[in-house]
Amino acid sequence: MSKEEKIKAGYWSVATQKHLKEFTTYSTNLDEVDNLNIAGKSGRFLGAIRGNTKIQNIKKLEKMANNVGISKNELHLIILPKIEKASDKQVELIKNSTGEITGIAEYLFTNNSVLEIAGEVFENQNPSNLERIAIETMDETKRIPYLEREIMEILIKNGFREEDLKLSLALQEHFKLIKRLNKTKSKDPIISNEYVWGYNHQKIAMAVSSIDFGRKQTLKEVIEIVQNSQGYPVEKLPCADKELLLLAKKVGMLNPTAIKSSRGIQKEFAFSPNMLEPLTYHDDILDDVKLLLASIRFGENYTPHSTINDPVSFLEYLIKYGDIGPHDANSTDYTLLEKKGIVNVVHKTKQKWSSYYGHYYTKSGYCLELVRKDVAIEALKVIKNSDYKLKIDSEINSFEPVNDTGTFISSEEFRLKFGESPEPMQEMEDHFNKVLRDELL
Repeated sequence: MSKEEKIKAGYWSVATQKHLKEFTTYSTNLDEVDNLNIAGKSGRFLGAIRGNTKIQNIKKLEKMANNVGISKNELHLIILPKIEKASDKQVELIKNSTGEITGIAEYLFTNNSVLEIAGEVFENQNPSNLERIAIETMDETKRIPYLEREIMEILIKNGFREEDLKLSLALQEHFKLIKRLNKTKSKDPIISNEYVWGYNHQKIAMAVSSIDFGRKQTLKEVIEIVQNSQGYPVEKLPCADKELLLLAKKVGMLNPTAIKSSRGIQKEFAFSPNMLEPLTYHDDILDDVKLLLASIRFGENYTPHSTINDPVSFLEYLIKYGDIGPHDANSTDYTLLEKKGIVNVVHKTKQKWSSYYGHYYTKSGYCLELVRKDVAIEALKVIKNSDYKLKIDSEINSFEPVNDTGTFISSEEFRLKFGESPEPMQEMEDHFNKVLRDELL
């Protein structure tokens, strides 16, 4: 299996797992995609720890794993051993004298490294043809949707049997990995997937073909706003037509993500599907850039506690010096970024210059340490767009700070909507934040 094939397998394993996590463990036929599920979880976990180099607090590792749907036993008995075997020494487990895993050392510098290891995990599990077909189907239909007959012919030429193809397509449709669209005169349905809409204007046109000209113009204006100002708060889009916005979100013309607070506050932020490099395996499949941008948006528009008045300067300083602070907001406003492993929140004492008094003074408090420099660089590229209006006029000034924030909802989860997770309790979240910061051993 070539490096590119491994990256492809890792990419679609992660994409699949982001869908499968919305199904309960006893969902019918979930066992048929178990290898994809395990490889996807491995990729998402590696994405969370990448850049830390070494984590020696096993509780912290367990919380980071839980944040991507991996239980403690699953982490120790399945995920970590499989990752170490597949990583070619890029990931090493730290163990005590009795053989218990106590930490991890990693040497992963890019998301491609993460996806390649996830692909190797997938290959090492001797996946079924049904799972291999799923990867090939999603990869083919990401580029362009096909008639069912056409995708069958392509995959038969690749050596797959017709009976396996039919079974795999049914399985993929069951788990909403692909969609069958019967909107043509032909009886042959169109096969498309979660990721195709942003890149295929013909199919978007089909989805909105029945909309009158005036509404199409309104939709066009909304899309242009989001393309020019990624992470735009959905409730502030100048469109009173809720059905139109719902259609745009459903078909993927807009990719909504959300930050949901533990007290019931949920705010949506809209991105265009081709925010980064389109039609490659570098399109923020791990949601890191979207989460960083959404966190800044949330802090600027929905809490008085954040002090990021100039996001370009903020990110440039963080990229150049590796940390920023101390500031009280750092302990509360960025917990989702901390859970995702994009930053670390650490307590430090620094010498600061006072231009008012003309001398240095000592200040202690929480600082943000940048773990994923590449994520911050990609986010900086987006917000340097001259149309990126970060601080949108808002009358909302009474929301709690972002430490109240407990969940990031990806675009895929938005379109699945398979029930709500339980509301996290603030006391529990505070405890887990201390675990993440090595304040509790």
